[in-house]
Amino acid sequence: MSVIKFQGVDFSYPASLVPVFSNLSFTADETWKIGLVGANGSGKTTLFKILCGEEKCGGKVISSAHFCRFPQNVNVREPVAALMGMCPEADDWQFMRELSLLGFKEDILGRPLSSLSGGERTKAMLAALFCSGGFPLIDEPTDSLDLAGRRRLASYLKDKSGYIVASHDRAFLNACTDHTLFLSKGKAEVICGNYSVWKGERDAYLASAAAEKRRLEGEAERLYAAARRTKDWAVNAERAKFGIQKSGLKADKGFVSASAARVMKRSVSAAARRTQAAENAKRLAAELPQQSAKLTFPPHICRRQYVLSLNNADIFLQGKKLFGGLTFCVRPGERVAVTGSNGCGKSTLLKAVVALAGGMPNDAFDLSGATAEGVSGAEGLKVSYVSQNCEDVCGTPSQYAAMWKIEEAAFKGMLAKLGFASADWSRDMSLLSTGQRKKAALARSMLTSAALYVWDEPFNYLDVDVRELIEAAVLSSSPAMLFVEHDEEFVNRVATFTVKL
Repeated sequence: MSVIKFQGVDFSYPASLVPVFSNLSFTADETWKIGLVGANGSGKTTLFKILCGEEKCGGKVISSAHFCRFPQNVNVREPVAALMGMCPEADDWQFMRELSLLGFKEDILGRPLSSLSGGERTKAMLAALFCSGGFPLIDEPTDSLDLAGRRRLASYLKDKSGYIVASHDRAFLNACTDHTLFLSKGKAEVICGNYSVWKGERDAYLASAAAEKRRLEGEAERLYAAARRTKDWAVNAERAKFGIQKSGLKADKGFVSASAARVMKRSVSAAARRTQAAENAKRLAAELPQQSAKLTFPPHICRRQYVLSLNNADIFLQGKKLFGGLTFCVRPGERVAVTGSNGCGKSTLLKAVVALAGGMPNDAFDLSGATAEGVSGAEGLKVSYVSQNCEDVCGTPSQYAAMWKIEEAAFKGMLAKLGFASADWSRDMSLLSTGQRKKAALARSMLTSAALYVWDEPFNYLDVDVRELIEAAVLSSSPAMLFVEHDEEFVNRVATFTVKL
């Protein structure tokens, strides 16, 4: 049996004071279909770099496999056929077979990579990856794929043997993995089962650990009180041997001293047990995740029957029809998911709605002049918009809050719950990762009192814990929402109905 084994691996980036891995140890079989999960910054990409030899680490990494990693560094000006250079031992027909399995219905070998959509480029690079003959390490393959593309990729991977895929898409991981590798606080945990199996075991462990922590804290308090009472009795008994008993006789000093010593010994023993219980409770507290208050949307009272209504609507831009015959509505408290394949116009529709409401979606082309027929409720509608990549997030958190006229303390508090570190407070957020910028845009949106929240792929680049936190906020606050999202779990739980383009 071929295995991948980490033994006491340590790794830190030169500019960081906190190690990424500390005594990291785990063993995995090379035939497993492994889902790699963990919060943003837990070291998923770093683990891949170590396996590929791109980063040096302390400790031992044992494996006979040759590792290859997605996404690959490619020149987008090259034709798709150039990807075959990564697969020297594969024939053209093998590459074409993998492309066909991933959904390509035509010969694209002569097309430049730049002519492909983001999802098509992802699938082409994955086809090359599985022709390379190495052990695949797949880093966030779903971000450019729509829901149908994610399902197709999950089905494709399910028929493969031996890979590690890092993703935050719960439904995708459930569909294509049989083991889960969880990274947290520089440590690793491996379980047999997909994401849902791991999540169930993890939740059960955390609930048990929390109950044990409460029991130990209660025991420590009880032992402290008992030790205090016992010590007081022993001290009083020791003093009593110099006094006179009620009978008029002097106390037996030897007997009293021996009794007091025995009681004092029990007091010392109880104090030691209390200290041990307190230390165990502290250890469990360090393992448990930080409990954060629930996120909520500010209340907004909408007295209209419809927040937004499209009745056989046509939407135009500079006289050119963008959409025709659209019919759906968003009532107060309803959450409408816009679905469809890549390139069908989901994002454009959301931007047009924001433009019609007088908003200013940040985009490469101007939608501010959009007009519509059959749309009601949009005029004067207060909308809170979050774009896909959040290019408009810039400045420090304080400057960003001031620009959007939201309370700075509330904004920073929400960012902290979403995983911002104190070191980020003074940094220009345009220099942060896309995931961090997305968190800032979502925090700003959730702190804005709006009649309609328009979110375009809000979960891209976010880890599962943050997704579940935001999902809970949406469900508990019930805002009126129009959104595009390819996370199937989120759509299934949050959407009150869907509109397919």
